[in-house]
Amino acid sequence: MLSAEKKRLRDRRAQQTFRTKRVQQMIRLKEQVAYCEQHHDDQGTQQLLQTIQSLREQNAVLIQRQERLRSLILAWDDDYPVNLLTRNFPGVGQTSQEEVIQGALNYREENLLRPPVSEDTNPDSMGSINVNEPSGLLNSTPMSASAPPVAQSSVSSPAAVLTSPMPGQCLPWKLLPLNDDDFSSSESISLPWFAYPQRIASSADSPLSPLDFLYGTRENFLSDMIHMVIRRRPLRDPERLAIGWTAYHLTKWLFSPGPTTYARLPEFSRPILGQTQIPHPMALDFIPWPRVRLNLIQRWHVYRERRDELFGMLAICVKVRWPWGENILERNERNELCIRQSFYDTFMSESGWGLTSEFINKYPDLVAGADLASIIYEYKCPICKSILRSIFRL
Repeated sequence: MLSAEKKRLRDRRAQQTFRTKRVQQMIRLKEQVAYCEQHHDDQGTQQLLQTIQSLREQNAVLIQRQERLRSLILAWDDDYPVNLLTRNFPGVGQTSQEEVIQGALNYREENLLRPPVSEDTNPDSMGSINVNEPSGLLNSTPMSASAPPVAQSSVSSPAAVLTSPMPGQCLPWKLLPLNDDDFSSSESISLPWFAYPQRIASSADSPLSPLDFLYGTRENFLSDMIHMVIRRRPLRDPERLAIGWTAYHLTKWLFSPGPTTYARLPEFSRPILGQTQIPHPMALDFIPWPRVRLNLIQRWHVYRERRDELFGMLAICVKVRWPWGENILERNERNELCIRQSFYDTFMSESGWGLTSEFINKYPDLVAGADLASIIYEYKCPICKSILRSIFRL
């Protein structure tokens, strides 16, 4: 063959090879495009983003619960073991992780959560130290909602909170309730707002206004969530505001345990010993009376399946001892609506709350051991009494 013919043959082969590679490349690109259209559409991307966000929130909750457990363990004296899972208590040596955790809880109940009891100590209380309130912390004039009034009878002084505990005792603000809510799904959490830990952490330390619990708000996520939950129940404005205010501060303490958040809690909302030992839903920690809380925690296995009926009855029967038709708000010197000092003092005290006889008669086991004379609430208004009776007949 001549050199020109050889060159033409080489060119034809090169062109054929180029066309073959281009066809193969086009086939691969079409397959990639089809795969992307099938698996990487907008709907699938949104689902993946939602899954990632949900996992991030769950991870934040788990980290927080781990820190709470670690702070609880480290709060005890150095004589107690810190790393419980390395000790020989029932549960170690078994293959099931649940059995190991249960063994740790049993060891914790039997050895760690047994404070010394003196003759003048109430076994149902946490045994906090009483220190007189400095006179400079009290304000006799009503304050706005952004700076709520401080009642001497219900808030301990910072000196009392920061005092070192007695041997064998822990700082009260470190003893958190032992909750067993399942955070893997928002439907399994006993209080809906706990499904949003990041938004709770970003909410203000105190409610911006008492109106947030009565009418809702767009400026405070936690206040608005509590408002949406309690408005489903047939509550008067005094109960709605009192429950919302105390629930707000209890939630902030559970998410950020510390002397400051603990000092804002009323005495009756602070956990008793049984709440730190027996696993229970978080919703039970928001019941005003410590004795009723403990009874319900101990008998939760009985009422678990009837919780909707129980909480519905409790919402109807719980009352703040406040005169019917009396104002619960007033204006301060800046013409802002704030809580009346007398109403604040009422719902921040355990004696300011009451239960109607209908709840006591239906659930006598939940008020066993409590002072019924101080808990029972009798209607003074005949109209309210007739309305309540008609509700129970329905």
